[in-house]
Amino acid sequence: MSYELNLISLFMEASFVVQMVMIILIITSITSWWFIFDRWITLSRVEKDIFNFENFFWSKRNIDELFLEISKKTKKIGLEQIFYVGYEEFKKSDSASDVKKVMNIVTSRHEDDLEKRLAFLSTVASVSPYVGLFGTVWGIMNAFGGLAQLTQVSITVVAPGISEALVATALGLFTAIPALISYNWSISRIDKILKNYSNFSEEFLILLSRQTK
Repeated sequence: MSYELNLISLFMEASFVVQMVMIILIITSITSWWFIFDRWITLSRVEKDIFNFENFFWSKRNIDELFLEISKKTKKIGLEQIFYVGYEEFKKSDSASDVKKVMNIVTSRHEDDLEKRLAFLSTVASVSPYVGLFGTVWGIMNAFGGLAQLTQVSITVVAPGISEALVATALGLFTAIPALISYNWSISRIDKILKNYSNFSEEFLILLSRQTK
């Protein structure tokens, strides 16, 4: 005899508290996936911009010409902006320490932008299993609480209540696992991006120090 799992019927037959837990987890999961795709698109674009700008930068022999081309852009992002503010400060103060400070400030701002929504994914990864477990415990308590009113007890009586309760745990894991994977993956990519920013800043400072000699 086979048993077919019907998630809709399990949800409809669950207690109000378990239903609310399921709804919260479903909404959280949808939001997490939205943020996961958003971070993937954003980080991929940033990595592409780094590759394109580095090729563009090292193919130019004259920094002033490069600065002039970038200054014409209405929106400067990533390494473009780091280079632009750094060289702009260098032309004003001719101080390597000031140039390094402004480039570090811009890098810090980019870091904040790159890490947007990651706190949410981290929280979801940590909390969702416990939210699902709460729903499971509550559902099992209701299932066993109903046994007190029965004179004969069998697994067929308890099974539906336990099944609907365990769905909450499954939803919690379904919500948490992608959020955790995306969070760790995004942090690793952001670290590489920031390292590229830092390496470029150091190389650019070396080039500027040669110009002052």
